[in-house]
Amino acid sequence: MNLAKSRAAFERSKLSHAGGVGNALRLVPDPFFIQYGSDSRMTDLDGNEYIDYVIGYGALILGHSPKVVNDAVIEQIAKGSMFGACCELEFMVSEEVVRMVPSIDLVRFSNSGSEALHFVLRLARAYTGREKVIKFEGHYHGWTDNLFISVKPLANMGLPNAPWKIRESPGLPENAADNLIILPWNNLEAVEKTLKNKGHEIAAVVLEPIMFNHGGIFPHEGYLAGLRELTSKFGVTLIFDEIVTGFRLALGGAQEYFGVTPDLTVFGKAFGGGYPIAGFGGRKEIMNLVATNQVPHMGTFNSNPLCLAAALATLRELSKDNGRVMRHISEMGAKLRKGLNQVFENSGFPMRATSSDPIFVVNSPVLELRDFRDYIKLDFDFIHRFHREMQLERVWFMQRGNFMLSAAHKEEDIEQTLDAARRVIKRLKGKK
Repeated sequence: MNLAKSRAAFERSKLSHAGGVGNALRLVPDPFFIQYGSDSRMTDLDGNEYIDYVIGYGALILGHSPKVVNDAVIEQIAKGSMFGACCELEFMVSEEVVRMVPSIDLVRFSNSGSEALHFVLRLARAYTGREKVIKFEGHYHGWTDNLFISVKPLANMGLPNAPWKIRESPGLPENAADNLIILPWNNLEAVEKTLKNKGHEIAAVVLEPIMFNHGGIFPHEGYLAGLRELTSKFGVTLIFDEIVTGFRLALGGAQEYFGVTPDLTVFGKAFGGGYPIAGFGGRKEIMNLVATNQVPHMGTFNSNPLCLAAALATLRELSKDNGRVMRHISEMGAKLRKGLNQVFENSGFPMRATSSDPIFVVNSPVLELRDFRDYIKLDFDFIHRFHREMQLERVWFMQRGNFMLSAAHKEEDIEQTLDAARRVIKRLKGKK
């Protein structure tokens, strides 16, 4: 693959742009620079076209440059990009969110998921009058000091049933984790024991309903319902981080998919159709603290009209014709996931595509994953080799094995991806 122009762009970028990239996830040995994207594909500076399953880390639920979103944003640009005052789009988008998401009576918007998660912890603490928060080992909730803890600890993790609190970056203060309690995922007994001992101190339990940042690990049957029962019993706020699952796993997110309703929900990515917007919402009695300004929620670019226009267009497209677009995304995901597993099985390759259909993860070797401790037993060198070889075939997915589908993916994309996987597996088997 010719990447001469991308390599030259990277060298130039490093002179002024820290590391040459805008996101730590792009710090790879040979980053490529994208010239444009259309539907399910994107093209780099050297003219290489890729089938895109990263799809803006899940934000491009309708694909690259969808006309329905472009038209809405262009129309709004003519009216204004920023007002510093209220606009109708705020309640128009809010009404759609309240209609779709089971847990949400009232909603507010922010610019990123990290912002929204940071705020909902403050809101939960204000509502309960408590300070501590239960977070699960391996779950990612943004990069703020109070949550960038035990996301990917690889040493000195403590006991499986009592993980240590590990700061994920230099620069996090020693007291950043003081109000966090880290517990293992999929272990309801550990949660119950903690709540019995310290429930009077705990404001919230925050979680990814599915552990998509590490292995796509589903909650065990009854686990989410058990969390709902325990948090209600002890007066603890249950927070679902649906940045990844919201408006993707189902219109109402993981809470609709699993039938478990949290007290507060954070959402983003697919919600904005490619524009930088996130939000949070929940039960009226909690959100009234925001509505009455007892817990102030601020931000110059909150409810930005351009982003709201994109979000409204996206939500209406996802929900029209009784969710036809959502069904298409699931159907394409199921076809690709099952097709990859058939390719792996036919070749005796030690890989498996697992999790849901709209978003799934390719892991190796084939293991039943319960929590983060199981996840780190995977062969990441092998997964990364598979990723690199697929990139050479012009198929782009996340290096850790995550594939995300969009409304723009078609049968042709799936068949080309499966053909590429067959060629890659043949090469990798020949190198053993």
